[in-house]
Amino acid sequence: MLQKMKKMSAAFASAKCRTALLCLALVAALALSVVLPMAVNAASNRQAVQESLDRTSDTLEAADAIYHKLREIIADEIDAMDVEDSDPDLDEAEEGYRELNGYIQLLDELITDLGGLSDDLNTSDGKTVRAAKEYLSMLRNMTADLSELVRYSIDMYHAIEPMSMMDADTDDFEDLAEGIWYGCEATRILMEEIRPPAYLAITHADMITRITEFRDFGEDFYYACYMEDPLRMYSCVYRMNRIIRMFDICDENLTADMELQFRQAEHRLDGPIAQLRQELITNIDLLNNAQRRGR
Repeated sequence: MLQKMKKMSAAFASAKCRTALLCLALVAALALSVVLPMAVNAASNRQAVQESLDRTSDTLEAADAIYHKLREIIADEIDAMDVEDSDPDLDEAEEGYRELNGYIQLLDELITDLGGLSDDLNTSDGKTVRAAKEYLSMLRNMTADLSELVRYSIDMYHAIEPMSMMDADTDDFEDLAEGIWYGCEATRILMEEIRPPAYLAITHADMITRITEFRDFGEDFYYACYMEDPLRMYSCVYRMNRIIRMFDICDENLTADMELQFRQAEHRLDGPIAQLRQELITNIDLLNNAQRRGR
């Protein structure tokens, strides 16, 4: 009987052992079914985050050349304004205008490239992508503003060329008056074809008004000379002095408005844009270090 009980006890112990092993196996299987997908998901998420950081970093690096070039262009334009009576190189200006438009196109492409990345503000990499888009947009708007200003400067120079070709050294006052009329009329037509930036619209319109006044003066001066009327001629000379003073004021206002825009561009580039750029560089470095520690 005792022997039989020992056999039953051994069999029961063996059954308990098999049950425990079975339970351990079930627990391990259950743990693997939960932990393994989580580990795979975590690794997959880290890879997605790293890809997002890499693409954002590459995009910023591509835009960095534009950032530095804009700084150079603005500095050169501000320096050129301090040089009196400096004749612009129109071929160089046109090349600069095309270069700026090329930058605009490239920045548009870079912004589009980031469009496929998540910019979820609930994640660190999403916030970085959103900030990178904002930075590129700011840089793009800055470039577009400079392009518009350079285009206006070129068009203005072409528009006033007919007036600059007037022969003021002639002794024939009728020829001088006729030259004034035709030169001013040609310039007026060209000026009205120009679409100035909104911040220059008032000054541009004032310039057209002065040019029209000068053209009308040319017509009155021609008739005064033709009629050999000294009173009319004296009146025309007085008008001419007044028109020249008004031209000087318009020129000063236009120069001041354009210089202000370049100064503001310098402030934007050295202020908010530069700050966001540095924050992005720092943040991407921190996130990359965190990614390496998490591997």
